[in-house]
Amino acid sequence: MNETLQTIAKRKSCRSYQDKPLDFDTLTIILNAAIQAPSAMNRQLCEAFAITDKMLIDKLANAITYVFNERGETKPEDYHCAYHAPVLVIVSGPEYDSKRIEDGSCMLENIFLAATSLQIGSCWINQLRDTQNVEEVRAVLSEIGIPANHQVIGCAALGYAALDEPSKEKNASRIHII
Repeated sequence: MNETLQTIAKRKSCRSYQDKPLDFDTLTIILNAAIQAPSAMNRQLCEAFAITDKMLIDKLANAITYVFNERGETKPEDYHCAYHAPVLVIVSGPEYDSKRIEDGSCMLENIFLAATSLQIGSCWINQLRDTQNVEEVRAVLSEIGIPANHQVIGCAALGYAALDEPSKEKNASRIHII
């Protein structure tokens, strides 16, 4: 199996991170991989916002938790949507772009594969898709610099894994060759 296929097979979700920041060069390599993703008509409208400020990540996580609590979706006391990762990358695109979900998802997949190839743990974070338009969350997104007309596609928590867990078995019965 070649190196690319090995990286794809090794990719897994990481939900426990070391309290160690990613260095600037490593983060830049991962973000540059994101912008290599295909986009509809090569318009390249989606953007990646990498947050390395722990207080800002926590502020966003607290706003999301507040929304869940207000909706009656109680989370455990130690809940943190980004699993206390040292980096949270938010991928968003303009709401007028009908292909933002597809384009942003490709960016996120490149982030996960690049992180895996560099032995960096990663996890897809979905909570912003459902909470981004609530005032408390949108205020933090604005503070981060995400344009008001952008919708969040998804997020990637990034950092050095605290535990080395094996990849989960994949269900090959989902493959159909016709």
